[in-house]
Amino acid sequence: MILTNVIHQILRPLLGICLFLSQFTGNRTTFFSENYYILAAGTLVVIAGILLWITASINLQKAIKEKKIAISGTYKYIRHPIYVSIYILSAGLGLIFFAWLWFVVLIAFLPLWYLECRNEEKEMIILFGQEYIDYQKRTGMWLPKKLRAG
Repeated sequence: MILTNVIHQILRPLLGICLFLSQFTGNRTTFFSENYYILAAGTLVVIAGILLWITASINLQKAIKEKKIAISGTYKYIRHPIYVSIYILSAGLGLIFFAWLWFVVLIAFLPLWYLECRNEEKEMIILFGQEYIDYQKRTGMWLPKKLRAG
């Protein structure tokens, strides 16, 4: 339980700090990518991440008000769309800034995000029981089940 609380309290700030520090690893002459195609792609990915974050947050707030499991909108397809949106947004920023270590940081943090998601799911099972277990069977954690292999 102590490890769970530590992960929960430091995960987001630590990710932000590591991403910020990774910005300064390259030998480039500009702050942003010099390639306009990469810059444009990064901008589109950032916008997609922001839109996912907004829609998932709206769906989650509605479910919280109704004291139900969030199963509509983006939650119909994946159980953790807000975490996915953080990764999409971060990947887009990595393209915009074009820092290779940025992507290493994102990959390195995946196991911590996985633990965070699993802990949240344990709490949801305590709150909603079989209803949440059935929801887990229908949806993927980070990707829709129909897109995953198998």
